[in-house]
Amino acid sequence: MIAETKRRVVSGVLLCLLSVCSTAEAQAPDLQKLVAAANSTDETTRLDAIHSLGDHGAEAVPALVALLKAESPTVRAYAAQALAKIGPAAKSAAEPLIDLLADPEPAVRRYAIQAIGAIRPGPKVTVPLFAKLMQDSDPGVQLRVMQTVADAKGAAVPGLIEALHNKAAAYWACVIIRDIGPDAIGTAPALIESLKDPNPEIRREATLALAAINATDAVDALVPLLNDEHASQAATYALAMLGKMPPEAEKIVRANVKSKDEMLSAVSMWALARIHPDDQKLKQAVLSHLVPLLKSKDEFARLAAARALASLPASPEIAIPIFEKALAGADEQTTHYMLDALAMMGPPAVPRLIGALEHPQLRAPVAAILGRMGPAAAPATEALAKLLTDPDANVRIEAAHALAGIGPEAKSAVPALIESLKEMEDAPRAAAVLALGRIGPPARAADTALVAILRKSDGSLSLLSAWALIQINGATPTAAKVVMPELLKGLSSPMPQGRQMAAESLGQFGPLAKSAAPQLDKSTKDADARVREAATKALATIQGAK
Repeated sequence: MIAETKRRVVSGVLLCLLSVCSTAEAQAPDLQKLVAAANSTDETTRLDAIHSLGDHGAEAVPALVALLKAESPTVRAYAAQALAKIGPAAKSAAEPLIDLLADPEPAVRRYAIQAIGAIRPGPKVTVPLFAKLMQDSDPGVQLRVMQTVADAKGAAVPGLIEALHNKAAAYWACVIIRDIGPDAIGTAPALIESLKDPNPEIRREATLALAAINATDAVDALVPLLNDEHASQAATYALAMLGKMPPEAEKIVRANVKSKDEMLSAVSMWALARIHPDDQKLKQAVLSHLVPLLKSKDEFARLAAARALASLPASPEIAIPIFEKALAGADEQTTHYMLDALAMMGPPAVPRLIGALEHPQLRAPVAAILGRMGPAAAPATEALAKLLTDPDANVRIEAAHALAGIGPEAKSAVPALIESLKEMEDAPRAAAVLALGRIGPPARAADTALVAILRKSDGSLSLLSAWALIQINGATPTAAKVVMPELLKGLSSPMPQGRQMAAESLGQFGPLAKSAAPQLDKSTKDADARVREAATKALATIQGAK
């Protein structure tokens, strides 16, 4: 909720820690030949050589560091993996590896963090490097770094604690801890110390981080912040999320409901409802208080009220009539939040959401919400099918995705989805193919159209059509003859998601896919971990079924 107020622009922190595995050094022959091969123009030769360089220990580090700057993301990933294999002896590679946390390729970032964990350069090295990276990078890079470190979860805790004691890194450490959530509970003592930091931004972010990790022991330390003009909203939110509000704290929160600061008023009212979930009278009062704030002149107050309403326990009998009235005249962004709140009420809200599809500007977000509700949104199938001919491509795409979310219950939309396959634009066609695949056997009428797409299209759309045909018809010998060539091509897709889908689909055929075994074996060495895992499972299914 209020965590949104300050959009977490950036990103992550020192993946400085990661205590992952470190492998012992081992000598391998012909270092100079391997270095030459690692710079070959043949990628297979190159990758095999880079992998072998990891057996050479410290003497291979300079060559591997140079390869971290290679144009090929696969080469960069392999070089990082080889440095991880070397372990602590590759400590001099720490700085270029930290630079890779900003790499645009997810696989490269994952192997970089694995390598830093294996090298274990220590926070004295990594925290300053992290702080420098955060100061020098643009927000897009910072977000990638943050996500990479957050993905390390509990392994990142030691480094995050160090970062909380570093002025340049403390703010970002708090943001990352929020992303990690309960796995970062070990940072609680350091976060509680940060509640006294002279920097108000750090106090606020530390408060929100304590809520995110469910640090119930921090309640007493949070109460004084209710009187901190910079952190009172965050403290109110945190106490409510932790589910504990001492009497003296509740007294302050109740007084803040009447605050002229509409943002603080909204958060305080929401907090009271969360602390007393069974008090129906209070819930009615909260709704009556928050809904008028949806039309506040203060943008942040509007968003806070909408988010508060969205996060309250569902009460369709009270809220739906109130929301129906409030939707009239609300601005677009606030309307989206209100629709999210309606979605949380589940099936009782579906008729209202179907009604909202009447408004052109709401169609795409409403369709997305219905899709997230899954089979419960089945009553909306007819309305969504009509949107497949909407003049706005985004609406057509979201409608098809919503039908995919509903699944087999959306079988009445199959004729409209087949018509959508005649689209000129690939994105709406792909969404229609996805929906037909998710509907499964009831979509058999689409077979002819899907086979035509498979044979006439290239790349991901053709591969997606092959996947859909399997979902509709099963992994039969007849289906194998039609889709196998496309699945084999899919193993070489430039997109890791495509390679993963191809491997998983081949695995469904069991022994019928035995001719794919050599290519799947190559895919077990793919740079992307998910592709390797899918290929390994597919091979096991094919070979184990003999």
